Amino acid sequence: MARGRRVRTAATAFGRGPRAALAAAAVAAGLVLAAAACGTTVPMGAPTQSPTATTSASVPAATRTAELNASTELEQWLLNPQSGTITYNTIQVTSGGSVNVMTMLTGPFAPSGAANLTGTIETLGSGTTTTDDASAVETQTRLYSTIPTAQQTGDLADKQWNTTQVNATWQNDAMHSGWWQVLFQAQDLKMEGVTGLGGASVDVFSQVIDLAQLPNVPSSLLDSEALRKAGTTKVEVDVETLTGSGKLAKVIYKLGLPAAIDISATATSTAGYEVDLSNLGGPSPTPSASPTPSATAPAPETIADGEGDVDLAAMLLF
Repeated sequence: MARGRRVRTAATAFGRGPRAALAAAAVAAGLVLAAAACGTTVPMGAPTQSPTATTSASVPAATRTAELNASTELEQWLLNPQSGTITYNTIQVTSGGSVNVMTMLTGPFAPSGAANLTGTIETLGSGTTTTDDASAVETQTRLYSTIPTAQQTGDLADKQWNTTQVNATWQNDAMHSGWWQVLFQAQDLKMEGVTGLGGASVDVFSQVIDLAQLPNVPSSLLDSEALRKAGTTKVEVDVETLTGSGKLAKVIYKLGLPAAIDISATATSTAGYEVDLSNLGGPSPTPSASPTPSATAPAPETIADGEGDVDLAAMLLF
């Protein structure tokens, strides 16, 4: 018997008021509903259907328990997120399919909306690959991304950064991006197997979620350049938990083309995006947890008038 997918509301993702540092703070501030007829309270955004799931006879009980635990671990982290490491990978197929540009950035993030990322941009074209250093800083709802050195000429001389608004694809007065809502709906995760992460064994769970079918996902995200180039609204969510303890180790959301430098465009997709969140505040399988980012806006005289990395801005969780 197929197991039904639980649909959840979006009120915790898109509450009114100033942007909170933690989702739990919003819950504590009063985002609860009185449960009719019983006098108890439940968080807004809780499942709208019964938490009792139908279990298939073909799924071992231990597997089903692990799947439910993965969903619970993810939900609890979303309600009280901790600082960690974010890794952003994207592939863009341009110039009629003859040039591939792959961006790889990683660094610490804080759920208050701060990140400090460094990495590279690889360009594959005409049989050659070039690599440039790249950086991005998120702070105070703005994203600053570096301008390649080769382009810092003419009007861009001495200009090192472009900038864009992070919450341009969010609901008005939202505390989180639409990706928070996507992850909050990952309540039907299926176990895919076991892999390694930083020398530890982790169980891998996955679910495909269609943004277009979720309530309250902002139209500005659905209409964003990132989703247009990805050519799909279907997002794969992967959750990794430590084998044995079941503690949350890593969260991934991705859509569009696989993030590989030699990938080819399809009839509907010219880009792919993957965001990995790890070192999420609990026992970490990696050598050390990421520090809270020291995210400071660049000096005004180094910022150009051009628009920054709107795709990265649209893909950020906080």
